[in-house]
Formats: sequence, C-alpha cells, structure tokens
Amino acid sequence: MKGFIVSILVLTLGLFACENDSQQQLEAQKIARKNEAVFKNISKMWQFHFPNARPEVKATLNSWNEWRQFEIEMLQKPKSTLSAFQLKTKNLSSKADTLAFTIPFEYKKPQVLSRITTLNTKLKSLETFMNLQVIPEQKVAKLIPEINEEIKGLYNQWDEIIIKKAIPKEIGEELMLQALDTARNARPSQMNEKMEISNKMK
Repeated sequence: MKGFIVSILVLTLGLFACENDSQQQLEAQKIARKNEAVFKNISKMWQFHFPNARPEVKATLNSWNEWRQFEIEMLQKPKSTLSAFQLKTKNLSSKADTLAFTIPFEYKKPQVLSRITTLNTKLKSLETFMNLQVIPEQKVAKLIPEINEEIKGLYNQWDEIIIKKAIPKEIGEELMLQALDTARNARPSQMNEKMEISNKMK
C-alpha cells in the first residue's frame, strides 16, 4: 500500500513538473517572439546623425580621438540580437563618459560641457531602457531623436565658438573684459593696476 501511494505521489509530481516545463517553454517562446519584434522595431529606429562640420571644427574633431571613437561607435548599428543593442548602449555610455574629460581646450566652455553632459545623460537613459526586462519602445523611440538633437546642438555650439573667435576685438576690449571679470579681480591691488593701464590707454 505504501509503495502504491509513493508511486502515485511520484507520478503526480512528475506531471506537475512536466506541466511547469511546458508552461515555462511557452513563456520563453512568448518572450523570444516579443524580443524579436522589439529588436526589429529598435533596429528601424536606430539612426544617429552627425552634421557636416566646418573645416575648423572638423580639424579639431579629427584630432580628438575620443570623439572619433564615439562617432564610429554611434554610427555602427548592431545587426544580430537585442543583446547586441544592449552591449552597444553600454559601450556608447562609457565612451560618452570620457568626452567631457578629454575635450580640446578651445571647446572647454561651459555651454559645450553642458551639452556633452546632457548627451551623456540621454545615452545613459537609453542604456537603462535597453537593459530593462521589458523594453519601453516608445521611450526609446522618443530618446533617439533627442540624442540626435543634442549632437546637432554640440556642432552648432562648436560653430558658434569658431564664429566668435573670428570676430576681431576692438582696442582695449581685452583689458575691459579682464576688468569686468570679478573672479580674476578678487585682489583690489591687481584691479587698480589694470584700471590704471586702461586709463593710460585713453
């Protein structure tokens, strides 16, 4: 009798296990189909654009190794699986981290650093969304054009720096700007010297 009960118990557990396995297989197939659909949609959306730069900007960007690597990484679209996109976003995020630290001196301006930080934040958001168990496609679809806008904004900012640099300064303008710079003129004696020099030039 005990043997009979044990065998029924084993059979019941076996049936439960088989049922669980088949249910898990169905779930896995469902997730795989969904991931494949997500992969196709994201693959269609994944388009990043880098504007044509002015020759002066292009020369600087060509010598800025980290930017070139970042651009190459952005333009290479993953082709195989969703995990390739996840790895891509991780790489993009880490490459974007280095941009603010390696920026060329002439572009080390608050407005450029701000744009790089914003771009970096958006790339980190993209990485986060891509690594969620259920990828929010709408958020990814919204984020990609925003990233493109930030890239375009960076190029515009660099153009503006070049344009401003080309505008000739008037006589005494440099001294006036230095006198107005309160951070540099924290010492009154130094400020008085500059004002005397400025008065002599008049």
